[in-house]
Amino acid sequence: MGELAGRLHDGGDERPPTIEEFLETNHQLFTVIGMFGALSVYLMKFQQSSSEATTGSVGAILLLFLLTSSVAVRNSYRCTERARRHGEYLLVFGYAVFMYSFVTLVVSVVLVILGRYATGAESVLGSSFVYALVFVYVPFIFRADTFREFEGSRLAAAGIRRAPHLGGLALAGWYAVQWRRGTLPVLDLDSAAYSIGMVLGLVGNHFVITAGVFGALWAVDRVAERVASS
Repeated sequence: MGELAGRLHDGGDERPPTIEEFLETNHQLFTVIGMFGALSVYLMKFQQSSSEATTGSVGAILLLFLLTSSVAVRNSYRCTERARRHGEYLLVFGYAVFMYSFVTLVVSVVLVILGRYATGAESVLGSSFVYALVFVYVPFIFRADTFREFEGSRLAAAGIRRAPHLGGLALAGWYAVQWRRGTLPVLDLDSAAYSIGMVLGLVGNHFVITAGVFGALWAVDRVAERVASS
């Protein structure tokens, strides 16, 4: 698949792959699509014969099936465009069959998700968003060049480099006080919207506290510098 992927990302001068080459190069993708499709059918039947406990699992498999089918649509579209530019109209038709067949699969899966497994898919998407947000935010805030490259007094520079950690400690202390007072809201981790809102609140509060620590230390350092130079 790597060779074809390289050709697809290059310029339009490369000849379009034949249908045989397309099938051979993407056979692993088609295998994965078939595996997810078979597993989703199995889980649907199992869920119908047992309880609602597997709704989330079916939603997760359907989302994976949707994702891999979308990759197949993208690959088919790129090959269709390349064949059209080279005037290979028989290949255009062949790739169009692949592309619109996978589009039909994608639309069908979306309708199944919306009709029966929206709750399970929402839970997976919410958890994925939370993970992605934390995965992006934590390295961004704890490795920010603004903190590491601050030029000032040794004490202020040390405090600013630890501003994200101080923000985390302050935020943890605040929630600890709320918990001791019994005013901490009841967690509803089964709700994807609640989980997203909770993590967005944590990230937003941590960012504001970190910015406040940075601003306070910066202002104190600048005032001390002016006093020392006067």
